[in-house]
Amino acid sequence: MSRVATRQSSLNPSQRLVRRLGVVALACASVVLASCGGGDRKSYFTPDRVISFGDENSAFATFSSASLEDGSGNPATLKGLTYATQSVIAIQETCNNIVSPSLCSTVATNPFDSGVAVTDATRYMFNGSASSVTAIARDAGNSTQRTTTILYSCDTPRSWVQIVASAYGKGFSSDCSLDTRGGAVSYAVAGHKSDQVIAQINAHRGELNSKTVVTIMAGQNDIVEQFQSANTTDAAAAELRARADRMAAAVKSVIDTGAKVVLALTPDISQAPIAASDRTRMEALVKAYNDRLYITGLGNVSGRSLAGFNPESLTKPGTRSTAYDYTTTLCNASNVRRPDGTTPVGDDEKLLYCTNQYFNTSGTVSSFSISTAVWADSKRAAPLLHNLIGVTAFNRAREQF
Repeated sequence: MSRVATRQSSLNPSQRLVRRLGVVALACASVVLASCGGGDRKSYFTPDRVISFGDENSAFATFSSASLEDGSGNPATLKGLTYATQSVIAIQETCNNIVSPSLCSTVATNPFDSGVAVTDATRYMFNGSASSVTAIARDAGNSTQRTTTILYSCDTPRSWVQIVASAYGKGFSSDCSLDTRGGAVSYAVAGHKSDQVIAQINAHRGELNSKTVVTIMAGQNDIVEQFQSANTTDAAAAELRARADRMAAAVKSVIDTGAKVVLALTPDISQAPIAASDRTRMEALVKAYNDRLYITGLGNVSGRSLAGFNPESLTKPGTRSTAYDYTTTLCNASNVRRPDGTTPVGDDEKLLYCTNQYFNTSGTVSSFSISTAVWADSKRAAPLLHNLIGVTAFNRAREQF
């Protein structure tokens, strides 16, 4: 376990990204590296902190369970989960006995790490680094014990804010103990709509200054809400434009602190599975929010303070890559289990606990994998789309700030 963790942590962020996302990530990571050294500018803006606001596209989450023990019999918490699926490494071992700290031992007793006898039922042990879970079971009728350790590699960039922060040399250490670089923090919360994201900004405006890069992505939950509402398309679009106006004002208030803003607009979820019943309606709503926020609301803001990016071209038919799968979700939600082996409830939980153990294995492109799937679930971006957004957003910020 420790050897694997050490080997992974010895890689720099770009290497880890390449290793776990494959060929696509290699191309994207190359863009980041090229942008860092390119151009004629004598220097580039280097922030002291990266602060993120938004919804689940920028959020981290934790998992706690009474059956997930910390090695002393106490409940423990797993940190660093994202809503873009999880990167994990699975290690399986079979041995005669299990003791702390190495799990497998030749000691003649069969204690669990806390000293509790191992039974035929599976039990779960939490690693103190807040990054791994070990399932421990005894084969019925004999003393042979089986362990499966799942290392949650939260330092592997899964979300666009991790890509941006990593490119600036920062890491979300308070959310992921494996990422020791520090300097980045996210106040984003899954499910938050525009007005709630504005409240996030208002609550933490005092932390912003001229040495801060602020990332913002908001509007997706507003758009989905209006898409699923009984409002006419015109009425829903009008409501979204009003919310976008308020968000634009909030972005300007961030800029007034001297902070630089990296704004990623809501991905065009008219091309996501959730919009299959009426792509025209969803497209109109995405456009109503994004255009009002970026073009109307922020169109006169200096590019030295605001770097905006609309990911529409990444998913729009006619401009998107034919090598990617826009129909099959990466996560096979029906098979997902929580880290303690229980069954999650609802789309949010299923996506949050989706690891490569639960990925679909085939889709509309022959090479379907994490490197080709655009959507993690029916409405949220997979690591591929997050990577493309993060790389493009950082490159734009790098050149403008």
